[in-house]
Amino acid sequence: MRSALFHVFTEKRAFWRVRSFSSRVRFLYSRGMFGVKHRVRESGKRARLLLVLLNLVLWQIAVALAVAIGFQWTDPYVAPRIEAWFGFNIPAGEEYGTLVATIAGVGGVFIGLYYAAISATAGATYARVSNNIRDLLAQDLVGNMYMRCLAHLTSLGVFLLSFHALGLKPVILAVPWLLLCAGFSIFAFVRLGSRAFNLFDPTNLSEPLFEQLRECYGRAQSGGYRWSDRSFQNHSHEVAQTAIDTLATLSDITAKQPHLNGRPFADLCKGLLAFLIAYEKAKRSIPTDSLWYEKRYIYPDWYRTGDTQTSTAHQTSTMLQPQSTSDSRWIETAILPIVQSCLEINIRENRYRIVYGLFRYIDLYVRCLAEEHQVEFAFSLMRDISASCEKFIFVKKEGIDDHESLEHLRIYDRLASMPISTLVAYGGTVESCGRDTIPRRIRRIEWKSEKSVYSAGFPKHLLEHLEWLRPRIGFECEVEGRVISPPWYLQELIAQAEAEHFTTVISCFHNEARELYERWSETATSSKHSWLVAAALSREWEYWHKVGHWSNALIQFWNNLNAERRIEGLPWPSSSTDKLIQKKEQREKNILKLMSSESLLLSLTPRPKSHPDFAGQFLHTVGEALLAAMCENDCNTVEMLSESYFYANTLQYERQKPKKEGPISHIEHDFKVAVAPLLDLMDISGYAFLMSAYHDAPQLKRPILKEWDSAIGQNRLPLKFLAAAVYFSKSDWGAPHRSMNRRRWRGTIAEQLGDIEKQGVLAGNSMASETVAKHENPLVRIFADDTNGYDGIDIFLAKDIRRREGSEDLDFNRRRDLEEAIKREDERYKGKQNDGG
Repeated sequence: MRSALFHVFTEKRAFWRVRSFSSRVRFLYSRGMFGVKHRVRESGKRARLLLVLLNLVLWQIAVALAVAIGFQWTDPYVAPRIEAWFGFNIPAGEEYGTLVATIAGVGGVFIGLYYAAISATAGATYARVSNNIRDLLAQDLVGNMYMRCLAHLTSLGVFLLSFHALGLKPVILAVPWLLLCAGFSIFAFVRLGSRAFNLFDPTNLSEPLFEQLRECYGRAQSGGYRWSDRSFQNHSHEVAQTAIDTLATLSDITAKQPHLNGRPFADLCKGLLAFLIAYEKAKRSIPTDSLWYEKRYIYPDWYRTGDTQTSTAHQTSTMLQPQSTSDSRWIETAILPIVQSCLEINIRENRYRIVYGLFRYIDLYVRCLAEEHQVEFAFSLMRDISASCEKFIFVKKEGIDDHESLEHLRIYDRLASMPISTLVAYGGTVESCGRDTIPRRIRRIEWKSEKSVYSAGFPKHLLEHLEWLRPRIGFECEVEGRVISPPWYLQELIAQAEAEHFTTVISCFHNEARELYERWSETATSSKHSWLVAAALSREWEYWHKVGHWSNALIQFWNNLNAERRIEGLPWPSSSTDKLIQKKEQREKNILKLMSSESLLLSLTPRPKSHPDFAGQFLHTVGEALLAAMCENDCNTVEMLSESYFYANTLQYERQKPKKEGPISHIEHDFKVAVAPLLDLMDISGYAFLMSAYHDAPQLKRPILKEWDSAIGQNRLPLKFLAAAVYFSKSDWGAPHRSMNRRRWRGTIAEQLGDIEKQGVLAGNSMASETVAKHENPLVRIFADDTNGYDGIDIFLAKDIRRREGSEDLDFNRRRDLEEAIKREDERYKGKQNDGG
């Protein structure tokens, strides 16, 4: 029926007109309703935003209104007294209104100017950066505080004007307060105006990030708010991770902008290193399983896992479940690459003063790591820093570089001194961490308290063992009311853990340090940087000397830890001190060999006055080692060092010999200085004769005599020249150059010969007695007497020079003939034997 009617109406024009009109009416009605609903929703949104904004500023409005009401309420009581005391008059209504309106206007103008400056800065610097960097500008504490003060000043003026417009009397108290706030706003704006230019450098806004990081790890420390709550630990980690990501983004932006990647970037890195130093010390009071530390997953080896786990994994077609571990270095892993990047940029751009400043902070951080017993990580950091520097310093040369960059030399020296800083810092720490300190720290622990183990003063590497002990000892306290485990038991458990860590540290000081220095020397040698090779050798020699100095303290620390072992079956680490000492001694011999060859190389290279005299240092060091090897009858070392020592001394003379120009007195003085290396050579050659006779080891003197035979035979060192060198060294009242060093050598020889057994005999025909050294060689017997007055030069002249052809007429200027003394001593000794047996 409906269908039929519809077909009938569709044939009529009026039907479609009515239908079109009704459709339009429905559309207009729907559109109107949609508009009404949309406006209602938008009004609701605006009302909610207004409430949110009101909520944000309500406190500030309330404070300004409360101050205005307070002034208005107290004015009737205070105004008469102020007028009586100070003679102030209540301003008239127009004057009062003008003053308040002016001050309020000043506040409004400053608000506009400050936001205009911030907008200009943001548009120029922060337009193309990520949101987290722009947030730093919005979080500027100084600017935000200043804007709050301006808002308070402006709103207070508006409220006071409103009260005055309502008919209330002028407030005399408001005048000095408004003047004080206005003066503060004006002068603070001047300071902030100059500070606004600093906002073009985003690194100036990094302080809130550091403060945020300090607050985060402070909450993670024992005693912090909800420090043991896993949710709060994780929240602190996430907030800190966001701050670190922002710092990383900030450093990346700074590194890419040429006007910022110099000192601003370096200042940011110094702040990062200062933060790491404080954070390293704070780790002592952070639980090792805290969610503050980032979690890492380690997947086990299938064939090292038990059958139960592997069978279950196979039957369920799954992989082995990973083990969760805490990464206590997650912050360092994110921050230290920033510092390395800064080093690389500034070395590449030749900003060496900035590099030196960074190295000072890196050295402080390395020392801090050593003081906190984190020696292994300290050496790992040194390797990474070295890798960052080497690519710019060890640029391969085609030939020997006669003029090595002094700046590169200083950087390399700073790098090579870091193992020394680590050793000294750790050596000073172990003196206060022996076994005797463990009982005192244990007594500080309240085993029922969860945070007590973190405030007892134990270093971080022992926290895991203390955390394992705490619930067990705490259970004893709960059940028995006191600690049942004896103190010696707890002490030995902690001492064993300390001993295990100590073996790792000692291995680092011997193995890791040796590998570092060997790598530096080999890299410098392969790139033909002779001065850098010398710097590495010099610092390594100093390092092993420091190792020898601290060895007694470290061995005593080890023996103290192992003094008592009462717990059967407790796995104590074994000591490899003897092997490490052998490796040290072998490395020292290798260094001496390298020093001797390097001394020759550097002696042939012109040395700028700004460069250290490594050639002289190495020559002096090799001479000391050569004398010590003679005293110890170490023929291999003597043979290894003799040739290079001989030629290096002659080259030292060639470098220092006087020029022809100048006054005669100056030439004579320069000659006496120049021949000092040759006198050293003759002195030590004479002691080679003496020690060879003392040890009955002819091979001790053969290497040095071989060099003398060659030099004199080829007329490179003529006999007359040697006689002149000895003559002029005794030609005035002053002590010859380096005579104190040769006198010390004489004392070393006397100390060595002091072990010879002596016997008492009668002196001549008198009844007086004297002591005679019991040795077959008369030369040894003469030098066993400290009062003989001879030295090594006398021995060399008597045993070598006097026996050569053409030496009969040589004048050695008041040098006594030792050969005659040897003959007399031989006759006297034989006579004493015949008389006294």
